[in-house]
Amino acid sequence: MKSDTMTVRAATFTFLASVFAIGFATLAARLKVEQVDRVAEHRGRLESQSSRIVQTAGLRGRILARDGTVLAGNRRSLVIAIRPESFRTTLKDVPAILEAVARLRPLVGRDPSITERSVERHLKYEIACPMPVWTDLADEELARFEEHYDEYPEFDCVSEAERVYPLGAFAAHLIGRVGREFATAVNGNRTVNYAEKELVGREGLERQYDLYLRGKPGEEHVIVDATGRVKERLDAADGVAAVNGPDLRLTLDVGLQRAAEAALSGWCGAFAAIDPRDGSVRALASAPSYNLNDCVPVLREETYAALTNAPGNPLLFRAVAGQYAPGSTFKPITALAGLGAGWRPDEKYTCEGVYRMGQGFRLRCTSWSHGSIDVVEALKFSCNPFFCNLGMQSGTGAVVRAARAFGLGSRTGIDYPVDAAGIVPDGEWKKRTQGESWYPGNLAQMSVGQGFLLVTPLQMARVAAAIGSGRLAMPRINSGVPPETVALPFPKAHLDLVRKGMEEVVYGSGGTGSRAGTGVAAHVIGKTGTAQVGSRELGNRRLVVWFIAYATPVETSKYREPLALAMTFTHRRTPGGGYETLRGEHDGGGTLVAPLVAEILRKVYGEVPK
Repeated sequence: MKSDTMTVRAATFTFLASVFAIGFATLAARLKVEQVDRVAEHRGRLESQSSRIVQTAGLRGRILARDGTVLAGNRRSLVIAIRPESFRTTLKDVPAILEAVARLRPLVGRDPSITERSVERHLKYEIACPMPVWTDLADEELARFEEHYDEYPEFDCVSEAERVYPLGAFAAHLIGRVGREFATAVNGNRTVNYAEKELVGREGLERQYDLYLRGKPGEEHVIVDATGRVKERLDAADGVAAVNGPDLRLTLDVGLQRAAEAALSGWCGAFAAIDPRDGSVRALASAPSYNLNDCVPVLREETYAALTNAPGNPLLFRAVAGQYAPGSTFKPITALAGLGAGWRPDEKYTCEGVYRMGQGFRLRCTSWSHGSIDVVEALKFSCNPFFCNLGMQSGTGAVVRAARAFGLGSRTGIDYPVDAAGIVPDGEWKKRTQGESWYPGNLAQMSVGQGFLLVTPLQMARVAAAIGSGRLAMPRINSGVPPETVALPFPKAHLDLVRKGMEEVVYGSGGTGSRAGTGVAAHVIGKTGTAQVGSRELGNRRLVVWFIAYATPVETSKYREPLALAMTFTHRRTPGGGYETLRGEHDGGGTLVAPLVAEILRKVYGEVPK
């Protein structure tokens, strides 16, 4: 019995030993397969779990002035960013994220750039990206963070490209600003783990030429640790290099733009200047203005609110978006309409100081009485009754056709996002918009640049250019845009007569714009304008004052190109920092604007030797 038991035990032991031997052999074989034969496969799988594809944005192209001055460029900014994936990434995590930021704040030493609302927006729409918390790290801030890097696993230090405007507020409205969006995919259907945001145009030329200025995104392969932090950047040959965007060179003249902005200081107004030969924009200025660097890296809500509520509306680009009654600067157009309708160059009209029509229409002159005067003298003295009569003699159709021949009532075609058309009214327009018939008084007012007529400063610079050159040019700000000009439909003799009148405005005895040519080393012809807006009875009467000019170089000029320009003011800055309307007896285009135009032209062309 005992022998049988021993035999069973031996058999059982032998069986178990065999099972264990087979098991160990199988395990050893499996380990060999996994640890030796399939090591490359496991390595690839491990790397795929720890590697990430980061889509990188190419640098945005620069914006350059005519002489190569950098108006908009780029710089690298070191940023402490929070990684949303360190949290549950739901809106319930907002307090936890803000608490983490508050813990790091004493180490950095300054307030973060995020708010509860911006965190919520990031978690909703941009959860895949790091969220910048502190930008433009100083060396000491970066050193403190790096020293305690492991204590703040939710944060990382990254580098971002930022737009920089070296001249600050210079040509701010024209240049515009940028925002940030995710870079356009460049890898087909492959998944990108992270994507940098690229700069995109929001306003101005940044917006107009956004697609041109944008760089092409690239790809970078990185290795991350278990927390998702980047531990190693793989060889650049494994990725796709980002490509910088091309530069945009403008036709803008830095000296002229700077002179215009200096002259506009203290006013609500605008200045526009173009080369009459091809429409190249040499200056577009608007006041008040703002500093573009205040909108970097983004235009924050508080900054936008401050600019929106600031006196004088600094966000309005008056040079292209402001629409104003042109006043007497429209009279050269009325003169051409009248000459085309049969008014003889030597024909005279007797000004008695007021133009009367019907029972109640009265339009006073700029003088008590000019007596008997012709077209040239009427332009020189800016005689309202003369041009009211001339417009009435010519008819609405003739005046409207002349205005539209100069491009008024239509967009100029400038390569810029904003290009107000203004208004050239007629009977059909008034019926459609006002529900009323067209009256003779409407034509009389339009003939002297008032009533429903509205223009922009850029349009009036274009008018001055066309009168001086005989051709209407499409304004262009990109130097690469080919010029477009068309001949004016007026006889040269009529244009010469109007030019003579505008010359008398500046150089003739008693001309309303005599201050515009003072000391300028160039030949200047021009026209003053003072439009009355509102009514005395309602207490809202105010003035819009103008000067338009065509300047050509003389032998002593340091600037060797012709210029056509328009300048206008609507308000004057007060000692308290606000703005008051122009309504004084001495507030006029000849007294306020013409001297400043001369100041600008002296800086550009030089001064007449004494």
